[in-house]
Amino acid sequence: MKLYTWNDVLAILNGDSTVDFMNGSKTGISVGCFDGLHKGHRKLISSLTTACRKNGLKSGVVTFSRPLPSVKHSSDYKGDLTTLNQRIALFEQLGLDFAIIVDFDDSFASMLGADFLNILLNICNMELLAEGIDFRCGFKGATDAQAIRYWAEKNAVETIFVDPVIFNEGSDEQERISSSFIRSMIQKGFFTTANELLERPYELDIKDFRRLFDSNLSYTQLLPPDGLYRTQNEKGETVRLEIKNGKIDQLPDCEKLLFLS
Repeated sequence: MKLYTWNDVLAILNGDSTVDFMNGSKTGISVGCFDGLHKGHRKLISSLTTACRKNGLKSGVVTFSRPLPSVKHSSDYKGDLTTLNQRIALFEQLGLDFAIIVDFDDSFASMLGADFLNILLNICNMELLAEGIDFRCGFKGATDAQAIRYWAEKNAVETIFVDPVIFNEGSDEQERISSSFIRSMIQKGFFTTANELLERPYELDIKDFRRLFDSNLSYTQLLPPDGLYRTQNEKGETVRLEIKNGKIDQLPDCEKLLFLS
């Protein structure tokens, strides 16, 4: 899978790079945080990759180095479900051809939706855009699905809008699957539910925890409540993990840990 940064895209736009995006191939794109890459995300990406194969397009995503709630709601944000490296690995597993990584800043936040879409059209050769039905882009999220459809029709871009995936909590209770809902499950230690919605065990990137610890930086990935946990490392070995005061008491000698239940 090919990786680009948003700065790479802007360099092509501004004439500072002679690189042909994806060697000039036509593309289909989805934009989002994709934190956790849960069932709803997987439905969206499956719709994208299926349509791209049918139309001979390269499939990819525009995503962010950190999920946007960590920037927009930092005061009460509890942590990421996935590190960037985990998301990139999952994107590749799901068959995507490329990913564009954006560091969300004031310049990106102030961009008009039409300007953003025009960059994807003209620089990234976009012929198809796949999104959730409530997707918005541009300054203060002003460009909604209706505006995107209007822009796409004018620019001969095919659009796919995917409905949310619903989780049946109980006989009468339904919940839209979202990253925030899965975060709430992990914060309660409800790994059976979280893993069902992620379609994989919740995984801590211990390699990234160690990097942040060595750099004297705060952890970014969400931890479950304080307590003792039986987890599994990348070799399938059982590892005892203790969380105290919202931190891992002692980092184990492994690269990742899975919470199986």
